[in-house]
Amino acid sequence: MLLIIAITVHNLPEGLAVGVGYASVGRPGVSIQDAHNLALGIGLQNFPEGLAVSVPLKAAGYSTSSSFFWGQASGMVEPLAGILGVVFVTLVEQVLSVALSFAAGAMVWVVVADIIPESSNHGNIRHCSFGLIIGFIVMMSLDTALG
Repeated sequence: MLLIIAITVHNLPEGLAVGVGYASVGRPGVSIQDAHNLALGIGLQNFPEGLAVSVPLKAAGYSTSSSFFWGQASGMVEPLAGILGVVFVTLVEQVLSVALSFAAGAMVWVVVADIIPESSNHGNIRHCSFGLIIGFIVMMSLDTALG
């Protein structure tokens, strides 16, 4: 249950980051392509997050539909936080750097403090390390390819 809560909370700053990214289009150095790339990167890493919620629930005896529902529900905070990010940037431009810093720091903290230790608790340290390395390579490749 802690993992489900952690991923749901983790999705809040992700949504903020996407909302802030789109609300910042047109400002110096920020294009619509930058906002699309940010949304694509966050969207791609949401697939394993949904699995990280659904698979443990299924293994704990929840039905497939219930596991799927909670996996989806954990991500539904993201669009709401995205709207909040747009509102923040629209109302107060100075919030932009603070919101982006908060989003980045919160994502790193949740991964390091909750997700990595939780995923390696059951003797899966090699799989966890391999997944972390592959995920890093994919995201760095996307960052390089998409600019």
